[in-house]
Amino acid sequence: MTTLVRNGFLRLGLRAVLSAAPSVGEVRHCGDWNEVEDTLGAGRVDVLFLHEDHYVPDRGVLADAQRRRPKVLLLLSGTDVREEILAGPSVPDGFLVEDELSASAVEEALQRTAVGEVPMPASLTRALLDRVREPGQHRQRAVSLTVRENEVLLLLAEGMSNKQIARRLGISSHGVKRIVASLLLKLGAPNRTAAVVTAIQEGLITC
Repeated sequence: MTTLVRNGFLRLGLRAVLSAAPSVGEVRHCGDWNEVEDTLGAGRVDVLFLHEDHYVPDRGVLADAQRRRPKVLLLLSGTDVREEILAGPSVPDGFLVEDELSASAVEEALQRTAVGEVPMPASLTRALLDRVREPGQHRQRAVSLTVRENEVLLLLAEGMSNKQIARRLGISSHGVKRIVASLLLKLGAPNRTAAVVTAIQEGLITC
């Protein structure tokens, strides 16, 4: 894992949290983007853990030395996430919130990300739903989804993996993978997290 969190107090807290998370192995704490890029170029990186203050939405897709894109977990100051983060070309793979940061929260986020789920705190989901309910914030639905795509989308929002969705709907994992790919295309989303966020913003998920 590689981290980029410059705030000294928060960085110390993050180190303590990561050291207590069972699935976290080697961690490289970077002080700036140059160090992050050097670390990616030097070896395999599974997870890139960033604070929102250092996240650049239009930086593009980062890759490690094996041309493998690490999962990006973004640590938010609060649930009022900036619009450019949600609308940028490279939406993070998951989110954590400072006030809810703990070893168990990190462990759960890492495990869910590893199996293709969407780590997003319930407090953030509620805040996004509240935002689209505000006057003037609701957008006209421009996306047309099939009944099955809607079913899969709602289960994605619950954080289910492809295998879990397949079992719930009684279809093959390959079929779920194809439907998820269709959802990403229709929603213009680079990953599952972005698809859920976009669906919330478009009013496709309202509860």
